[in-house]
This record gives sequence, structure tokens and C-alpha cells, in this order.
Amino acid sequence: MDKFKTKSQANRKFVLITASLGIGLFFGGTVFNICQGKFNQKLNAAEQKDGVVPQLPVGFKETMEKSFLQGSEWPDQLRVNNQMLKVEYTFNDNLTNYAKNLLKQYRSDYTTITVIDNETGKVLAAVGYEGRSNRFDKNLVLSNTHPSASLIKIVTTAELLQNTAVKKETMFDFRGRSTTLFKYQLNDSKNNRWDKSQTFETAFAKSNNVIFGKAAIKNTTAENLVKMAEGFGFNQPILKEFSFLKSEIRPVKDDFGLAELASGYNVDTVISPIHAAAMASVVANDGVLRTPKLISRIIDPTGNNIWPDTASERRAISPETSKEMHEMMAMTIEDGTARRSFRKMNRGFMDVLDIGGKTGSITGGTPFGKRDWFAAYAIPREKTKGKGISISVMNVNVKKWHVKSSMLAKNIIEYYYKNINPVAVNVPTSDSKRAPSESRSYRKKRRHRSHKRSA
Repeated sequence: MDKFKTKSQANRKFVLITASLGIGLFFGGTVFNICQGKFNQKLNAAEQKDGVVPQLPVGFKETMEKSFLQGSEWPDQLRVNNQMLKVEYTFNDNLTNYAKNLLKQYRSDYTTITVIDNETGKVLAAVGYEGRSNRFDKNLVLSNTHPSASLIKIVTTAELLQNTAVKKETMFDFRGRSTTLFKYQLNDSKNNRWDKSQTFETAFAKSNNVIFGKAAIKNTTAENLVKMAEGFGFNQPILKEFSFLKSEIRPVKDDFGLAELASGYNVDTVISPIHAAAMASVVANDGVLRTPKLISRIIDPTGNNIWPDTASERRAISPETSKEMHEMMAMTIEDGTARRSFRKMNRGFMDVLDIGGKTGSITGGTPFGKRDWFAAYAIPREKTKGKGISISVMNVNVKKWHVKSSMLAKNIIEYYYKNINPVAVNVPTSDSKRAPSESRSYRKKRRHRSHKRSA
């Protein structure tokens, strides 16, 4: 009996322990699931909060568009739905005033200067100027009636480097002047006695229309170019605040049209000055298009900020493609179409900044005249100084040239890094200047000089 009693007690203890464990696991699991569920709810709520796209007040874009059409000044107040809203912009006053004084000094027929902070997307300056009437007009900066000219070569280069077999070192033959584009220049020559050749990198730096036309015909399509351009922000509003500000690129039907499209030798591809600066910033930002931000705050009558200070971004090209383009745009400054302007830059700035750009020129657009474009970036080599700025300058010369766009950009860069975001610059004395044979530009020139082909 004692044996059975002991066994029975042991069984009861086992059942009790098992039951206790089961109850503990049940309630413990329930509590864990509840806590986990609450944690997930918080996590999802945070994700949803971060994912919310800020919306402008209803009717704001339409009201701003009316202001754009009617006035030349940036409005600091707008009446939207019977509510007076205060508008604050991202402009840097010192940089804006310097740009205005610079434009008054040269008084070109029409000029725009746009400066974007690469890291935040904020537009630090957006100045439009009409020299004949000596007045400033924001409409010049916001309008998209300006042919892009050779600035579109930035898009073509991205397409060819990223999606085709073309490399910086790829050699191309061409004949005739590199600044023209005729059908005979796109045909393969049977007698190559007068043909010349350039690398793709040199063709970019010197803005060779013929090579860009031939490279596009042999390696890509108009549809692919348009798709790449849309990655750079074409055919869509480039600013959240303005639905009407949209650069346009259209597909073409034949090879010659493709050559014109790829080289910028047409007036159908149009762009705004703000978008031109944003295109340069894609390369500066390692291939990411950060939406330019023009308005920092919109304040309602109660004092609440109803427009968050945020900027969206998306990848336009790969970091590898961006790195190659970085080197090609630098060559434009050192030995390309902008070299004369930047030879006048203080060498101290050249030593501490990475500067790259692209020029462009074409006759047409509204206002009508010969456009002189320059889009560039300037990034401090010292990482603590941020990602630098991107700039676009557009001159429209009706009868005569007053100043090169690249020269204005050079002055803006020097002012910004001397007064707005100072960098340590060693000012060389007259005795310490490099001899031409020792300069970086000269070394680049020897490596990338165009070579005539032998007969």
C-alpha cells in the first residue's frame, strides 16, 4: 500500500507540474504576443508616419501659378481659399544679393543663376535678370522654355556608360567641325584621310556633337534616352511646389533625329534653370536625384507650419556610373569648354574643391536668343564641409555676348566658399605659381589630346 501511495503522490506531482508549465506557457505566450503585437503596432505606426508624403494646401499650386504669370517678385504671402498664408523660401540672402550685384555688373540681355545645396536639395539662390530693363524677374528661373543644348549630353553620357558597351576610353572617329551636326558627318567614311578621333571622355569635355550623335545611333535608342532623361527628372514636375515647372524631352523617329536628341542639337528638348542645376547635382550626389526644395515653410494664420521641410530623393544612375561622369565633368573644367574661365580661379580653391561641369550653347527658345549654358557642381574635399553645391547659369544673348556663363559660375563658387561655407585656401604668391608644364590641366591635356588618324 505504501508503495502505491507513494506512486500516486508522484503522479499527482507530475500532473501538477505539467499543468503549471502549460498554464505558464499559455499565459506567458499570450502576454508575449500581446506585447509583440503592441510593439509591431508602434513600429507600423512609425513606418506609416515616416512614409506620409506631405501635401500642399488645396489650391496653393494654382495660386502660385497665377503669381508666376502675373508678377516678377517672389511672393511672401498668398491668399489661398480665403486664408492668408505666409511663404518662406530656402534662399540664402547673402548669396542672392551677391548674384544680383554680379548680374548688374555685366547686364547681359537675360541671365539666370541658380544654386542648390546638394545635401538638402534647398535652392540657395534663384535669380533671373533682364539687362535691357535692369530688372529682376523670377519667371526666367521658373520657366521651361529654354532649349537644353549640350546639357542633355549629361543624360546621354549616363545612358551610354550605364547601359551600353561605351566606356570613357572608347575611341570614336569624326570628320568636320565637332560643333556642327550634318548627316554626312554621321556616315562612316570610306576615305579616312581627314578623319580625326577622340575618346568619349574628351568628346564630352569638348562637347563634340558628331561623336555623341554617332555613339547614340550605334549603341542606344531614342526610347532609352527618354527613359534615362525621365530618371533625371524630365517629363514630370521637378519641384513639389510647382506643378507647371516641367522639363520636356520627346522621342524621335529616325537616326538623324536620335543624333540631334543625344547631342542637344535641337530646340525641342527644353529645360528650366533650376532643373539644370539639379542635373549636375545627380553626379555630385553619387547618382541620386534629390528633389530641389524652393519653399522652406508655409505658415497659416494661426502660426502653424503646414509645409514640412522635407525633400524626396530617388536613384537616377548607379554610383559607378556617377563616378565615371564625375571624372568626365572634371575634365570639362580642366581641359574642356570651360577651361578658360576656371584658369582664372584662385588655385587655392582648385586644390580644395572637386569641380565638374558641362557647357551648352544654342540659338532659340523664349526669350529668343543664343543661349550660353553652364551646369556644374563644387564639392569640398574635406568631408566635414558637406556635399557642396550645384549651379546653373544661363545667358541669353540677343545681339552680343557680355560674359560667359562659366565665368559667372566661377565667381559664384569663389564667393560661396569664401563667405557662406568657408574652406581653408592657400593663396599662392606670384613666385609660387606653377609653371604651365607642371599644371594638372597640362598633364590632362597631354593624356587626352585628340589624335589625327594616319592615312
